[in-house]
Amino acid sequence: MGSVSFWQAETEIFDAPQSAPQLEGAHEAEIAIIGAGITGTAAALWLARAGMRVAVIEGRRIAAGASGRNGGFLLSGTSESYATAIARYGHECAYRIWDFTVRNQTIAAQLVGELAEAGWECGYQRVGSLRIASAEAELDELAASITLLHEDGWQAETTTRDQLPQRLRHAYLGGIYYPLDAEIQPARFVAGIARLATQEGAAFYEKSPVTRLSVDTNGILIETEHGSLRARQVLLAANAWLPDLAQQVGADWLARAITPTRGQMLATEPVAERIFTCPCYANEGYEYFRQLADGRLVIGGWRNTSFDSENTADETPGNPVQDNVERFLRDILRLPDLRVEQRWAGIMAFSADGLPFVGALPGVPDVYVSGGYTGHGNAYALLAARLISDLAKGAPNADADLFDPARIVPT
Repeated sequence: MGSVSFWQAETEIFDAPQSAPQLEGAHEAEIAIIGAGITGTAAALWLARAGMRVAVIEGRRIAAGASGRNGGFLLSGTSESYATAIARYGHECAYRIWDFTVRNQTIAAQLVGELAEAGWECGYQRVGSLRIASAEAELDELAASITLLHEDGWQAETTTRDQLPQRLRHAYLGGIYYPLDAEIQPARFVAGIARLATQEGAAFYEKSPVTRLSVDTNGILIETEHGSLRARQVLLAANAWLPDLAQQVGADWLARAITPTRGQMLATEPVAERIFTCPCYANEGYEYFRQLADGRLVIGGWRNTSFDSENTADETPGNPVQDNVERFLRDILRLPDLRVEQRWAGIMAFSADGLPFVGALPGVPDVYVSGGYTGHGNAYALLAARLISDLAKGAPNADADLFDPARIVPT
């Protein structure tokens, strides 16, 4: 069971018979990375540029998981509003998280520039994002967030109902516009980062699911059906599949801290009318939509209409969520005859406290994790990968305590 996203279908790396070989025979590296999504490819790039011998093992293809299946939003902050984040994590921590994601945006823009110079475009546009309220309580929460954001020096603008995209004004109340946010073709972006990492000497092995992961006095041993890789250190960058890997090295607790959660999407045929000028997300982030340069609408979310069915690792799109996404086309946008051309789903990793786990895996020497992004991976992953790179090199990093997995280890 599964699906192919619109992004994956149009990315060259998925058209190639094999963009990287399978792992066959015995290999060695200084640091191994399991997972070739945005975290794994970015970590490979930073580590290779630091002169380390890096090998990335991917069970399917580069960007095959959530990194190639999301909405392509590059947002600042947490999945919650700033006011809610302050209430939940404290003002200082919320400020640091926001700052982390703003710096992540800067890195994204730098990488996009590198890729553009090499002739690899990935649909990047810094057009901002629009967070929209669907109820009065949510609108009040966003108004409180605007005040707090301005007090802390972050850029945000109030959006009234009359300033919303015209087709949304009858259903939503207003919101916040974040001018620094951006959009991207996520699968091409991750494939591009992998290209840069390869040029720096990182090795990638695709279609090589890990069958066994073990730690001994000689380091880390990763085994697949046809080969093995021994490394001094390992980064587990498999996001929703982190618990399965961590369990093999004795960190069973991670399965209670991360919940695999399905996010469903669809893409329509092109629309001549320019409906959205930037990525939009509404109803506490449960609904999200954007319009591509060719006029297609890309719409996702609505898992809040069926939480039970969406707590799964099955990438097959299905009802009732797809029905609700289509209802948005029909009843909110009032485009009942617009044809849906593609449907897909991706598996996110929701953490117990809403924040990612980035750092050393407690109790397991030389094993690092980065994941549990709670549907907000593009906002964290590039800088999270750099943080892991510093830890693996033994270099100091001021963000090391921010998402430390040790915060949630059971006593």
